[in-house]
Amino acid sequence: MTQAKKPVERSYQAVLDWQDESRRAFGKMLLNWRRRNGWTQYTACEWGAEANFEVISYGNLSVIEQGKAGELRQKAFFQLEELNRRIDSNERLKGVKSQRIRDQLENVEPLCGDDGKRWDAVDFWSCYIGYQPVPRAYQTAPAPTLTAKRAEEFCQKWRQHVRRVVKERGADVTDALEQLAGTVPQQHRKRFREVLALDDYSSSELAQLWIEGEEFLPDGWIQAWEADDPAGPPKPAARRRRKEPG
Repeated sequence: MTQAKKPVERSYQAVLDWQDESRRAFGKMLLNWRRRNGWTQYTACEWGAEANFEVISYGNLSVIEQGKAGELRQKAFFQLEELNRRIDSNERLKGVKSQRIRDQLENVEPLCGDDGKRWDAVDFWSCYIGYQPVPRAYQTAPAPTLTAKRAEEFCQKWRQHVRRVVKERGADVTDALEQLAGTVPQQHRKRFREVLALDDYSSSELAQLWIEGEEFLPDGWIQAWEADDPAGPPKPAARRRRKEPG
């Protein structure tokens, strides 16, 4: 007679850690699903308002995507099911008046499991509590589709970040930029120097610099450089001056 297996014993803290990990994975899944569809955090709410159906508020969606929602009410999982069902429906444009929302519903895809089954409330709930894994298609984020204007904004943001750090450290600008460029992988160094000198990456270049973790490589380069020596060299004002005689 086969002996029954003993249940795996886990500490309460291990259960809490597993719960937190499951919620973060669930939130990342929704984020990646939304990005694959080219949606903002407001798209679902705006669609629901026009088509007269209830969806998760954009504020609540943001918290869920960050993995910080805590205990979700049953209602949230049924709202996700209804959203998923409507995406997969031939009548998804019913009641939609604005062309902007119609455009955003043009090529959307429902969230499906690895077996191709469209997820319902039970699937969403099971994933949230860690009983069902995130489908492979939504475990990593696709590179966002960027306009030339958006790419320019990213480059400007990085330049401003670098200038702020240089100013806070009271460092020599040229030396600081050389130090930063020196920490970048060789194949990216020349182009990154050009971007720091007021040029911009193109949209296609940025798509190649997208990595898992939902950020671009320049984000990581700058953050690592900033964290490497947070104090930086002493500021000129802090240096001791030799007292003049007399």
